[in-house]
Amino acid sequence: MKRTTTLIAFALAAPFMWAQGVDLAQTPDTLPQDSFWTRDSLTGDWGGVRSSLAEKGIVTELSTTGYFSGLLSGGVGDQSFDFGGRSDAFLHLNTGKLGLWDGGGFHFHMESRYCEAADRAEPRSGGIWPLNTGVVLPLGSPGDVVASSIYYSHRFPTETSLLIGKINAVDLLAADPFFGGWARDRFTNIAFVAPPSGVVPPTIMGAVLSQKLDPFTLTFMAFDSEDRTRDYWIDELFQEGVNLSLGVTWSGEIASRPSSINLTGTYSTKDGADLSSLLLPPDLKGGVKEGSFNVALGFSHLLLESASSPGKGLGIYGKAAVADGNPNPIQASLIGGFAGHGIVPGRPEDVFGIGYYYYNLSDDLQSSLARALRLHDEQGVEIYYNLAVTGWLRLTGDLQWINPARGDFSDAWVASLRTSINL
Repeated sequence: MKRTTTLIAFALAAPFMWAQGVDLAQTPDTLPQDSFWTRDSLTGDWGGVRSSLAEKGIVTELSTTGYFSGLLSGGVGDQSFDFGGRSDAFLHLNTGKLGLWDGGGFHFHMESRYCEAADRAEPRSGGIWPLNTGVVLPLGSPGDVVASSIYYSHRFPTETSLLIGKINAVDLLAADPFFGGWARDRFTNIAFVAPPSGVVPPTIMGAVLSQKLDPFTLTFMAFDSEDRTRDYWIDELFQEGVNLSLGVTWSGEIASRPSSINLTGTYSTKDGADLSSLLLPPDLKGGVKEGSFNVALGFSHLLLESASSPGKGLGIYGKAAVADGNPNPIQASLIGGFAGHGIVPGRPEDVFGIGYYYYNLSDDLQSSLARALRLHDEQGVEIYYNLAVTGWLRLTGDLQWINPARGDFSDAWVASLRTSINL
């Protein structure tokens, strides 16, 4: 444990030791625009190529993220720390700037995960949800490069937008200040990165249609019920069922602060196993249950606006959901917390958050497995601080407490250190 503490302390201090040659009294405004310390990416503008491509409608985003994490106490097994990581590559093509047609865009997301942390099939905490989404998604084998998003987007003059194709569900949360973030920018637990609902797979194939009717936005989704992470063709589309989702979002102000309220219902026609009879003999099993649903109510409210970043600041966020509980293994959930952007004085790019989640698992599932497995509801807390060391290097300290669903596991404390580099 002493060796682990020393490693963490060294890792935290390393970026500051490395930056000793920089005059830290200079602010980003006084440093040269092409400064190694203020540029957005490690490799810079590629001699002007990057900015030239962007002007023509070709935007690239490359990053790699490493995690050094392990159990501090609780759970099961040793308390050694493991290293794992992920790499992400985004490509966005603007059809208007490319001289084709206005309003269109093609979007691609390539991702891969690597090292020993990505090989662990079961979390040592005893929790049902992965503590580090970054080394779990994309689904499949570590080391494989997967195109998890390949879709077309179009914005119509009527304030209507359409996405169609293969879409990484986490990509849809890219602009959210609390959820999402690919376990790279914000939380790492999947309960916050991509809150499980039982009816939305990690990668969907279908269409998303949104219509703005200020102050409301209506969103309709139709997608395949199966995860399509490793699929690139539509030959088996909707073979197992179709998922339909309808949402309405109000955006406005409460107490003169930006706020939003969202209500979303999702229904899947996919048949699922009857969770009340999983361990019964074949002749006594209840067969399958038809259809599943999830209804979620979310909200956000900015409590304190950042002096350096208008529109950002300290906010409170939450989501409560109910589901059928059979065949959906989820019966209800509650997720919420706080996130701060540009709140710490002198640190306009730093981000932090604290979140709590509670998942009420299916009563039928718990009763069915009672003789073989003690399974109860799960809850947890995660807190992180994302330090912007330079324009392209971020260092994050992360701590989680998990009261796991596995009844034979004690409460677990998990710590991790994350380094993310924009290339």
